[in-house]
Amino acid sequence: MKNNWETYRLGDVTKWYSGGTPKKSESSYWGGSIPWISASSMDGHLYRDSKLKITEEGLKNGSRLAPANSVLLLVRGSILHQKIQVGLTTKEVAFNQDVKCLVPKEEFLDSWYLLLWFKAKERELLNLVESTGIGAGKFDTKLLSEYPIEIPPKHELAAIKKFGKALFDKSSNLVSTNQILEQMAQALFKSWFVDFDPVVDNALAAGNPIPDELGHRVEVRKKAHALPDFQPLPEDIRSLFPSEFEQTGEVTFGIGGWIPKGWEYKKFKEVIDKYIDNRGKTPPLSREGYPLVEVKNLPANGNFPLTNSEKRVDEKTFRSWFRQYVREKDILISTVGTIGRSSFVKDVDIGVAQNVLGLRFEKLATPEFMFYTIKGHKFQHDVDSRLVITVQASIKRKDLNTIDILLPNISIQNKFSEIVDGYLTAQYCRALQNQTLEASRDALLPKLISGEIKLQPASKNIQEAELQGV
Repeated sequence: MKNNWETYRLGDVTKWYSGGTPKKSESSYWGGSIPWISASSMDGHLYRDSKLKITEEGLKNGSRLAPANSVLLLVRGSILHQKIQVGLTTKEVAFNQDVKCLVPKEEFLDSWYLLLWFKAKERELLNLVESTGIGAGKFDTKLLSEYPIEIPPKHELAAIKKFGKALFDKSSNLVSTNQILEQMAQALFKSWFVDFDPVVDNALAAGNPIPDELGHRVEVRKKAHALPDFQPLPEDIRSLFPSEFEQTGEVTFGIGGWIPKGWEYKKFKEVIDKYIDNRGKTPPLSREGYPLVEVKNLPANGNFPLTNSEKRVDEKTFRSWFRQYVREKDILISTVGTIGRSSFVKDVDIGVAQNVLGLRFEKLATPEFMFYTIKGHKFQHDVDSRLVITVQASIKRKDLNTIDILLPNISIQNKFSEIVDGYLTAQYCRALQNQTLEASRDALLPKLISGEIKLQPASKNIQEAELQGV
């Protein structure tokens, strides 16, 4: 079915550029407006922003701009032992030395086809990845540039590109919607349990004194109240919150030591009802069965463990090997390596590997409240302060037990959980849909790029895909 397909070397149909890192000690190079792409900011398949940004001066002294519509490929990093990190730039961005910028030669192909080719050839290309002395993976870029790439006639290339782009766009829409839902949940948590907005509002309405340390929150709330579209909390929710603050005696707690009256600090060990701990050796694996959730399956940007892992255990092993099982609304947290990464359990038939700890909350705290507490900055800061670093970072149960948790009354937690459970359920449904979509995409792309299957005319194919919800 490869009528008139041409075979080239990858380096013959693309131009390659190297990036760099401006000197970190030179403050004038950093904090600008130019996104600087490194492994940590290569999430998804479209790149336009990053947490780290450089200045024009930094660009001139150590980095390079990748043009819009070019392909950025990670060529050195630990993630290369698992997958190829590659995506398209949607604007000019700078990039570091672990990334290569590939600009397609227009007479042969475009950037979208090149991205689809990398995704389709991922398993093959991973065989080219070598190990560095510190355990990271790296591509021999000379070998990679000589790798054969087959390019179809332009009309077939256009059809593959249009269909593949539709799959990626659908996935992006699912991810974007989940990000909005997650921002809503985190904003609600911050408003209620970090900034104490409902308590400030109640104190203002009652004419109660508000501590000077909370003066800035008073001004923020007054400005919010003055906005034409301001929506106060419903009375049934507002009435759950106190209208006064009290001093804890510890300025590290609350805001300047002030917390809502009636709330209290408890140690983590007082709040948690059960640890689900399956530390030990990895169980015997199978091609089919129950997914085994490891630290790498707790996503950095997502709320649920990835259960499409290749590591699985069969029914007999699942029932006999694990001493304890997680259930819905348990929380998983990583205890070695990337410490504190957490996920909310919706799938109950999963095996939890070593270095992943299950947490169960039932009596004093609701699971949703504790999930966002654990995701919060203060909890992560406390985890970092208790880390044990030998060969790699780790944290033990006894260290988690000593972390302080600010606990509002259970009626407030229940209301928060009632609202956030809807957000989490909606995110979970989209995460499952995206997982299925990505599996279908990854199975289909190699056949399309190899010419094993041929698409119908692009317009008809896209219409069918849309009707099927792809």
